[in-house]
Amino acid sequence: MNRSNRVERVMAAVLGALALLVGGAAVLLHRFDVDRPVLDPVVLDWARRHLLPVRLGLLALGLLAVVLGLWWAWRAIRPERHPDLRLDDVVVTAKALAAAVRADAEQVHGVAGAKVSVVGSPALRLRLTLRHGADVTRVWRELDDRVLSRARSALGVDVLPAAVRLDLAKRERQRVR
Repeated sequence: MNRSNRVERVMAAVLGALALLVGGAAVLLHRFDVDRPVLDPVVLDWARRHLLPVRLGLLALGLLAVVLGLWWAWRAIRPERHPDLRLDDVVVTAKALAAAVRADAEQVHGVAGAKVSVVGSPALRLRLTLRHGADVTRVWRELDDRVLSRARSALGVDVLPAAVRLDLAKRERQRVR
């Protein structure tokens, strides 16, 4: 129903674990030998002797970090897919299905407004704004009995996942006279 955040979570966990390991290693090195520099002189001497491979390796790591960062950023900000549905010989656009479900949802008693989008393969995301004093149980029942069942039967599917968010409309102001 929601855009998957699995890749972002895994990348953040890997970067966090790597930072934790590097930081922990630095703390341990300094804890046992306070006068010792963070970069060991033996390692620095080896790096000076092999300057070209070290520079190429660091350049490759830097380019890899830039490419991974750009890929990660693109994946996070790219638009979400709203797939059209193929039913036998007819293609139902995501906008048409969303408009039909929105029109049905706005007819439910107690609903002031609705926003609907089709996501996934297919799934619905509904955001209903309820009027002040609306019976939430009744709205929920009507939504399932009328709106979602009608969408399922129109699409010819037994299961149509739907994420529903209920918002309360602002209470109308009363003028004091």
